Amino acid sequence: MHYTSWDRSDRQNPVLLVGEGPASLGMFQERSADVEGEHWRLGLDDLGASVTLEDDRVYRLAGNPKRDKRLEASLDGRTFAFINEAGGDWIVEDHEGLKIAQFSSKNSGVRKAILEFEGEDSDDSDDLSHSEIAALSWFTRVILEARTQKTAVPIIATLLLMTIVAIIAVLL
Repeated sequence: MHYTSWDRSDRQNPVLLVGEGPASLGMFQERSADVEGEHWRLGLDDLGASVTLEDDRVYRLAGNPKRDKRLEASLDGRTFAFINEAGGDWIVEDHEGLKIAQFSSKNSGVRKAILEFEGEDSDDSDDLSHSEIAALSWFTRVILEARTQKTAVPIIATLLLMTIVAIIAVLL
């Protein structure tokens, strides 16, 4: 699998696609997901995100997705770091500091939340499982959406202020 993306045609139930689809890894909702026939419980707050699988394994993303430039992920003992390189460009490193994936908020990055993997070889025993890929992909979406919300509020406030100033200028 070279990359994952999201089909958001149903905004309440986005589907995690393998590449551009039609194959999918799962369907996500606000607090739950169905990934390859397994039910996941999803948690999200200012301190990070978590996924609890049916067998009670837990995948966690630690850190504030809105602000932190480095977030730590633990996938049932396997660790990864989400590192903001510049602007909206991110990389995902494994515990050895090797880049395993990348994503960006640029070029429809937030809408599709494409997570592109580096040199994935399905015969390699160190490859990511489909559940790990799905979790990393969801964490990617969480980070991108949190960053978008962070910048949307100041933009809306600025536009509102400019509208009020324009109305006052027209009335005078």
